[in-house]
Amino acid sequence: MRQDQQPIVCDDGPVKRLVFLDLDGTLLNHDQQLPRSTRNALEQAIAVGHRLVMCTGRSKLEIYPFLWELGFAGLVGSNGAYGQAGDVTLFDERMPQEDVSEISSWLESVGAESLWQTAEALYPTQGFLSRFQSDDAGDRTAAGDWGAYLEQVGPHLREGLPKTAAKVTMFLPFSSGASLLDAHEQFGERFAIIDGSVPHPLGEMGELTARGMNKSVGLARFAARLGVPISETIAIGDSANDIEMLRAAGIGVAMGNGTPEAKAAADWTTTSIDDDGVTAAFEKLGLVGAPV
Repeated sequence: MRQDQQPIVCDDGPVKRLVFLDLDGTLLNHDQQLPRSTRNALEQAIAVGHRLVMCTGRSKLEIYPFLWELGFAGLVGSNGAYGQAGDVTLFDERMPQEDVSEISSWLESVGAESLWQTAEALYPTQGFLSRFQSDDAGDRTAAGDWGAYLEQVGPHLREGLPKTAAKVTMFLPFSSGASLLDAHEQFGERFAIIDGSVPHPLGEMGELTARGMNKSVGLARFAARLGVPISETIAIGDSANDIEMLRAAGIGVAMGNGTPEAKAAADWTTTSIDDDGVTAAFEKLGLVGAPV
């Protein structure tokens, strides 16, 4: 076993339960807020020794500091391509430069906008971030208040294209005439393409990663580094990029506000994010309160 593959030994004892949690729609609501009940449940679970891991389509640069301050053990980001435990990078899988160039050229040719993710910087096309900004008519923005997100990513934005990238988020305006179906036809045999986790009234959002890359891959790699069998993991999520994770985990829990596909992939469904869904799940799982 190589040194970089050695299991991580946690300073404060063995892992009790290893829980992978989606962010948007699971921990964070449409206004990028963490419900008070969810915060309390997270803090209680961490206090009794459970390890909580953010498992998200976001890159590490899109994670709010207050989430780390809660005591999360790590991050699986970019739909499984990036893994971090504490300050240690566990894995960082990227698409090569030729793929980035080819995909970017096609997106530009069909009038799409995009955001490329790396662990060092974010590369948006002109107009992409405006899709998360309210105008006077209120009709350009994704649902909710994204002010905190725009403030978070601001210092990490760069122009042009990265040499390599973990993931690209794409926005295909209805006015462009192109769709996610077109993206699937163009790239579906070579890359993983799924619906975006944030809906938009003026177009389709999608996420593209290397073929075979998804959150379950990151979950398995992270769990292996901590020496935890996948059968002992828990995953909670709500959308398309959570499906493989919900299927792979020892216990998969879908949010009540989740998509039908996410609910079908899970072992059971909790209540919605606005109805204390994470707290209800933690209580049923015995992570907080008296074990069931």
